[in-house]
Amino acid sequence: MTDLGIDLWGAAFQAVSFLCLMAIPWTDGKIRIFVALMAGAGILSILAFQFYIGVEKHDYGLGMDLMMITFLNAVFYLAISWGVERVFRLFLLKRKKDRSPPPS
Repeated sequence: MTDLGIDLWGAAFQAVSFLCLMAIPWTDGKIRIFVALMAGAGILSILAFQFYIGVEKHDYGLGMDLMMITFLNAVFYLAISWGVERVFRLFLLKRKKDRSPPPS
């Protein structure tokens, strides 16, 4: 496999992990649990790989910096997605409440 293929699969894996992380607030029930497990496993594997990079380069500071950036990105992605979902839900509830009842 070429370096481009490895880079492409790594980027796709990271994108899917973060998309699952952003989808947590938008899902419900058993699907939410499944999406959260997928996102958690993806983020943990990304963090483990970044720690491995630090160990391989004998630069633990680099590994910790990469892990900190990824962890903060995950927190921000989840928080922003949760906030947008709440605002959207409140907008839809207000819109539903403001509708006048149909004439009888």
